[in-house]
Amino acid sequence: MKDQLYRVLLVDDMEISRRQVRRLNLWNGETNFCIAAEAQNGQEALDLLRQEKFDLLITDIKMPKIDGIELMKETAENGLCPCVVLLSDYEDFEYARMGIQYGAFDYLSKPPEYNSMLGLLKRVEQYLDRKEQEERLVRSLSEKLEEKIGDTFPSAELEQLIEAMKTKQQDITADIDRLCKTVTALYGEDPVKTGAAFRRAMTELLSQLKAHYSWLVNFIDGNRYRNIDFLAPDGDREAGEIFADAVAELYGSIRSFEYGDSEDQLENRICRHVLENVDSEISIEGISKVLYMNRKYISEVFRQKTGELLIDYITRVKMARAARLLCQSSRKTYEIALQLGYRDTEYFSRLFKKHM
Repeated sequence: MKDQLYRVLLVDDMEISRRQVRRLNLWNGETNFCIAAEAQNGQEALDLLRQEKFDLLITDIKMPKIDGIELMKETAENGLCPCVVLLSDYEDFEYARMGIQYGAFDYLSKPPEYNSMLGLLKRVEQYLDRKEQEERLVRSLSEKLEEKIGDTFPSAELEQLIEAMKTKQQDITADIDRLCKTVTALYGEDPVKTGAAFRRAMTELLSQLKAHYSWLVNFIDGNRYRNIDFLAPDGDREAGEIFADAVAELYGSIRSFEYGDSEDQLENRICRHVLENVDSEISIEGISKVLYMNRKYISEVFRQKTGELLIDYITRVKMARAARLLCQSSRKTYEIALQLGYRDTEYFSRLFKKHM
C-alpha cells in the first residue's frame, strides 16, 4: 500500500451514478485510490482541478455546461490531471471512442462493475507509477548533464537546456523504449565493453537524438555541438568524452528502466488499437503485425495484466458496439455483423446472445 493514496475526482451530474461508483468499495484501503472530491458538472470539476491536485479524473460523458469530452480536452491542454477515465452508456459509445482518440486512458460502461473497475484501477496505478519513474528519470538526466557538462556550457545556456528538457519530458519518455530497443537489438544483452563498440553505440544514440529530438540538436547545433561531437576526427576530444560519459550514464539508466514496466505500455496500446478499430475486422494476428510483436507474447502479456483473454476483450468491445447499433439504427443483424468484421452472421448472433 502506498504511503499516499492516488486522489480521484469523480464527476457525474447524477448523484445515483456517483453513488454507484462509491459503493464499489474500492476506495477505503482496498486499492491505492481514494475519492477525494466529487463534482456535478464539467465546470464544477474544472474549478476543483484548478484548485487541487488530482491523479485520476473519472467523468461521465453527457453533462450540462461542460460535457466529459470538453472537460477532458481542457484537462489535457492545461495539464490539470494526468489520467482521465470516461463513464458511458451504450448510446454514448461513439463519444467514448472519440475520448480515447483525444487521449482518455480508458472508458467503462455505466454502471461500472466491481471487477471491471478494479482491473482498470490496477492499470491506472501502473501507468501513474511509471509516470513517476519517468519524471524521476528526466530529473536525473538533467542533473547528470549539469554535473558532467556544467563547465562546458555557460550556466545560462545550461539552464535553458534543462528547462527545455523539462518541458519536453513527454517527448523524451515516449521515445525511450524505441531508443533502448534499437541499441539492445544491435548489441545484445551484454553491456557495451570495448571502446569501439561504445563508440558505435554512441553513434547510434546520437543519430536517434538528432532524428527524434530536433529541439535539443537545434539548441546545441551551430554553437557547442561541433565542439563536443567526439566522433568527428578533429573534434574536441576532452569535451567529447565529457558528453560521452553523460550519454553513457543515461544509456545505462534507460536500459534498466526499459525492462521495468514496458508491458504496461503494450497493454494500453492493445486496448487503444481495439477501441479505435472496433468497426473493422480485428484479430490477434493483425494486432501483432501492427505492433511488430509475437502474437503469443502480446496475448500472454494482456492476460497477465488484465486477467482477461485478449480475444474475449475484443469480443466484449465489439458486442458493446453492436448493442448500440441495434438500439439506434434499423439495420439488419447481418449488416451490423459485417460492419464489425463478422462474416458469419450465425456466429455473430451466438456471440451477441452470450455476451448481452
